[in-house]
Amino acid sequence: MIKVQPLAGNHDRNGFDCGVEILDRWLRQTAKQHQERGISRTFVAIPASTEAVEFYRACGYGDMEESSILGYYALASAFVLVEDLAWEVAKRYPRRVPVTRLGRLAARVELKGQGLGGFLLADAITRSRNAALSVGSAGIFVDAKDDNAARFYRQYGFSACREDPRKLYLPMWPMESIPSP
Repeated sequence: MIKVQPLAGNHDRNGFDCGVEILDRWLRQTAKQHQERGISRTFVAIPASTEAVEFYRACGYGDMEESSILGYYALASAFVLVEDLAWEVAKRYPRRVPVTRLGRLAARVELKGQGLGGFLLADAITRSRNAALSVGSAGIFVDAKDDNAARFYRQYGFSACREDPRKLYLPMWPMESIPSP
């Protein structure tokens, strides 16, 4: 009932509300520009079909359209310093470690607590793994916005970095050690 695709001009960015203004504003004002400039790529979850839209409307989401964004995430290439990683991970890497940065992840406020965040994270991990087969990336790095967000990432296998428990890392190699989404 949900499909994930790259952000495009036909997606309703203005109708998205995750309850965190900075994340809403970034999607409305910055995501498309960053995508056009190659800074990051944003992926949106939308209803998979007209039938899915009708289902959401029947469940009380009267404003739902095929272009409605249910949630989103953004990915970018980045480097982190090995000193920032947890000790058990850091010993494997050079001073600057190439990573995929999960820059944003948000779900529509009415859909929170229904598994959409985990679904989006699984999609981001899968997409990052696939990209890492062609372009070097040792793992996924995220700056959690608060302690609740950090807990969310930890439950999916992310480890806190040395100096800041809100900076988290999920190693990409060996892939067998990563929880399957």
